[in-house]
Amino acid sequence: MKKAVIFDMDGTLWDSVDEIVESWNKTCPEMHIRREQLIGLMGKTMDCFARELLPEYEMDQAMEIIHACERDENEYLSHVGATLYGDVRKVFERLRGMGYEIGIVSNCQAGYIEVFLEYYHLGDLVADIECYGNTQQQKDVNLKALIERNHYETYYYLGDTQGDYNACQKAGVPFLFAAYGFGTVDAQVPQVESLEQLPEVMKYL
Repeated sequence: MKKAVIFDMDGTLWDSVDEIVESWNKTCPEMHIRREQLIGLMGKTMDCFARELLPEYEMDQAMEIIHACERDENEYLSHVGATLYGDVRKVFERLRGMGYEIGIVSNCQAGYIEVFLEYYHLGDLVADIECYGNTQQQKDVNLKALIERNHYETYYYLGDTQGDYNACQKAGVPFLFAAYGFGTVDAQVPQVESLEQLPEVMKYL
């Protein structure tokens, strides 16, 4: 029986907000982005970023600016990394030792997950990834696609926002709440207080 733990990125595996703020403010200084402002958008798709951060622009023009920021962000992160939520490699290795494959599904831009995997040399531990930037699809659709193409029979998603929970509800995927992350969830679900705690939590599911 194939089984998997599928991870969100921001607020779950790492915190890249400070690096994104620095990168985007260099690319588009007129946005004057602050950390507090960006945290409220993390986990949302890029059209939401465009509407919130560039309301004075037509959507097509705003998205051009956002895409430029994304490209520069990926390049910047490929050189500096971000802040991991603990020993990600150790957690991935423990889960694989328990028979779980590792997946990542995020609402991020294309290339973002790959930068994370390459910078921290984690690609050998991750079976599959998907994101909004690749498919232009919402997270529930991408979750179902990743699960179906890998023929997983048992699976869980670890995320840190209400949006993550809602996507799992739509996709029929059991949700685990990363309580150490950016957001909150208005539901009674299993909580993970730190990333390192996840393998222990999985023993009882």
